[in-house]
Amino acid sequence: MMTGLKTPSLHYLELITLFPPRPITNEQEYQATQAQINKILDQPHITVDDRAYLKILSLTICDYEEQTESLLKDLPHLSS
Repeated sequence: MMTGLKTPSLHYLELITLFPPRPITNEQEYQATQAQINKILDQPHITVDDRAYLKILSLTICDYEEQTESLLKDLPHLSS
């Protein structure tokens, strides 16, 4: 038996069905995820479910940015 978790609302299920949160692996997915975040933030009323979904999407954005930054740091500097 799981405790501490509640059944997701229909609105939340709709959000994750229309744009399922997944790890971002490239710039195109990054842009699509950012567009989804902006779409929700542009709404006049943001629900608790919207906020929960935004948090998950934001975490995927943050993870991708950290990975990308780490890869760029590992690239050897080109000398002129």
